[in-house]
Amino acid sequence: METMRFKIIVIVILVLALLGVLRFVQRKELQLKYSLVWLIVDVLMILVVVIPNALTNLASLMGVYSVANMLFFIGILFVLAICFSLTVALSRASDRIRQLSQKLGLYENEARNREAKVGGESGNE
Repeated sequence: METMRFKIIVIVILVLALLGVLRFVQRKELQLKYSLVWLIVDVLMILVVVIPNALTNLASLMGVYSVANMLFFIGILFVLAICFSLTVALSRASDRIRQLSQKLGLYENEARNREAKVGGESGNE
């Protein structure tokens, strides 16, 4: 059985984590689109602490026999969501890096051609 003191400590820790994520977003150290998963998880955890039977009811609704198994299931889903969002971000960054390197190569080639043209014109005079 959870004590009121334990609930208060957990809620304080979760609120501090929530404020920490918001602080990172405010200082632009973390983009909002990446912080949404953390914000949602934090709020859900606060709800589970405030409404103690929520996890038990969810487990029975889904046909899971143990609350511990439900926690593991939710944890695995969370890890998969983080992996997927990081994979999408990595893919976008990779595409962007490829595009930028191609543009840089074109600009360098154009600069070399201009230098050769200018060097050839000054050599003719």
